[in-house]
Amino acid sequence: MTMVAALSTTLTVGASTPAQAAGNCPTGLTWHRIDPNQRQWVAWQYAINSVKSEFLVSEERVVSNGTDREITGSFTSSVSKTFSLTYSAGSSASLFGFLSANVSASITQSTTTTTGVTATAPVPPHGRVIGQYGVEAYNVDVTKNEYRSIHAPPEEGGICYPARSTPGTSIAPTNRTGWRVIPG
Repeated sequence: MTMVAALSTTLTVGASTPAQAAGNCPTGLTWHRIDPNQRQWVAWQYAINSVKSEFLVSEERVVSNGTDREITGSFTSSVSKTFSLTYSAGSSASLFGFLSANVSASITQSTTTTTGVTATAPVPPHGRVIGQYGVEAYNVDVTKNEYRSIHAPPEEGGICYPARSTPGTSIAPTNRTGWRVIPG
């Protein structure tokens, strides 16, 4: 039996200021040539604004107790559902490595819940509990910063400048699945 505790943690991460290269661009970026004729280069860097724990529900069950004594409620999963990493401002594939390195190593590209997993919980007299089966995840508010360089990458004497910042959100599932039992 796997029991997952309710998640309510919020982590706010301040954007750090990395060392700057010529022209106000961070060092350590990976540059990509985008226009061989005009000799333009581009690089991206993510910045985490906030992280909030989430629980992605694949199914929900309710046990009601109409008696004057406590009973034990039992929940068994019967739905298999896949939760995938999403990113509202671009490719989730490019964000995956950054999130797994900076938020949690348990983040996956996708996680599928299984069937047949059972959990039990006490149900108070004349009360009810709700069993939710699903996946722990993170809701990440992230900004993708784009930098441009002309003539060459900054390390080779190019002129670098910040091009744009694109805010976005990501729902990042983890490899942790299980039941969450809450009062009903």
